[in-house]
Parts: sequence; structure tokens; C-alpha cells
Amino acid sequence: MFELFDISKEEQENILNQARRVLSSYRQLKKAYTLSIPQVHTQHFGGVSTSKSARTSNESPELIRYLELGEKVEKIEQAVSVVENSEYIKNRYMIVDRLQQWRLAELIGVSMRVYNRNLRTSLIDFSVAYGIVDFSKYDFKVETVSKSHS
Repeated sequence: MFELFDISKEEQENILNQARRVLSSYRQLKKAYTLSIPQVHTQHFGGVSTSKSARTSNESPELIRYLELGEKVEKIEQAVSVVENSEYIKNRYMIVDRLQQWRLAELIGVSMRVYNRNLRTSLIDFSVAYGIVDFSKYDFKVETVSKSHS
């Protein structure tokens, strides 16, 4: 997956596991966000800040929770939106009525091997977009190929 970078298999699995954890929490976050909509007539929205240190006495904990959940949901959705094959992630982690993986592979028209490879690639792309992977920690590999003219 990371052919250009010197990343071990263990580090790759760790990155994939972190991406899976974030995406697995998406449906719960989305549901909590939807259910935590504060009652508009009881809230004061002027100058709302999600910063814990900048809260005013007019902001209720419900409103703060709602805004924080919204930020988390939006961050995940934005990262997924830049993934090239985002349908793999959306079908696996974001859609409520998800299908079995073999059924998704069948509907897409690929084998399970190809489906799993594409899902892993999408997860890596997501982890980069979401900020899980910091490429500054890794060395860039350069390999030279010599070509002889005979």
C-alpha cells in the first residue's frame, strides 16, 4: 500500500485499525448527533463557541454536545468525500442498512479479493485525509532503475 514510504506491515495494520475505529464510530456519532438536536426555543445561539474555555453562561451543555458531535461527523464525512473509491467505505461503515461484504462484492461485480484490496486502499486514503497518517515520520524511498541500450 505504501510502496513509496518505508512503513512496516505492523505500522500499516495499526493505521488501518485506527481508520476502522474512526469509521466504525460514525453511525453511532451520526445517530447521537441527530438525537441531540437542542430545542431551538430554549437555546441562545448568538456567539456560540465549541471551545470549552470560551463557553458563555448562555450556552447549554446540550448545545455544546450537539456542536461537538456535528464537528466530528463533518470531519469524517469530509475525509470520506476525498477518497477516490469512497463507495467502499460508505457501504461498509456509513450506510445504516449495510449488506454482507460478499454481497457488496457481487453487486459491484468484483471478487472478494479485489473488494478487500479496494477497501484497504480506500481505508489508507481515508487515514491520510483524516489525519491519521503523518508522512513526515516516514522516509521516502527512491529506487533507481538502470536501463541499458543494447
